[in-house]
Amino acid sequence: MEIKFVLDFDGVLFNSAYEAFTVANKAVEGRPEFRQDVTYEEFLAFRGVVTDAWQYNRLYSKDNALPASAISKFVPETIDWAFASNFFEARKAIMADPEWPKVMPPYDFFLLLKPLLLACPDRFAILSTRNIASIRETLAFHGADVVTVFGQEDIRKQGSKLGVAEAQHWLDRGKYLVVYVDDMNSHLEPFQGEIHLPLHADWGYDRGTPGSLSANQIYTIITSLLTIAEKD
Repeated sequence: MEIKFVLDFDGVLFNSAYEAFTVANKAVEGRPEFRQDVTYEEFLAFRGVVTDAWQYNRLYSKDNALPASAISKFVPETIDWAFASNFFEARKAIMADPEWPKVMPPYDFFLLLKPLLLACPDRFAILSTRNIASIRETLAFHGADVVTVFGQEDIRKQGSKLGVAEAQHWLDRGKYLVVYVDDMNSHLEPFQGEIHLPLHADWGYDRGTPGSLSANQIYTIITSLLTIAEKD
């Protein structure tokens, strides 16, 4: 079997929460139909359930807000897609600054992993709810734009992160040994029983569990599997 390491981006490789907060605030700036007083702590609490930028509309909207607990069951409306479009336009404007990636500091895990990404990029893939362009720009800024990236665009097309994995045949029995690293328990749960090693990163945005692993522990798992693969 071929080993494939699938990595989340936000909360695993980069601490991007403040960047998303900045983008969302720029998207609603000066628009009276949206709240201008969302705090960073409130944003972080809501962000834990976000899988698509349209969902931020239900945090910022004055008249159409929803509690975070209702987001996963809610079907987006025209106003939500309009918000998503504004969100990505705001991000595009911010990305015009070549120093933009500095607002998303890399975690130690990325710094540990970077030599492996460069040495064997075909072993790795990024699977993220973030848009592809911002992921690639960030990786390029850090000299590591070498791996395949599946982002928000792919998730919309396939319906979920698991749907992207299915489309890539990562779930085909006997074809891949998949290690998937994510900081969000809700993103890992659909992969339970579908892949060999769904690993929860204990340094991201979600709560820790008894099975959560540190950056050094996950790095050790990856390097050990790579050593085994090289001997085959």
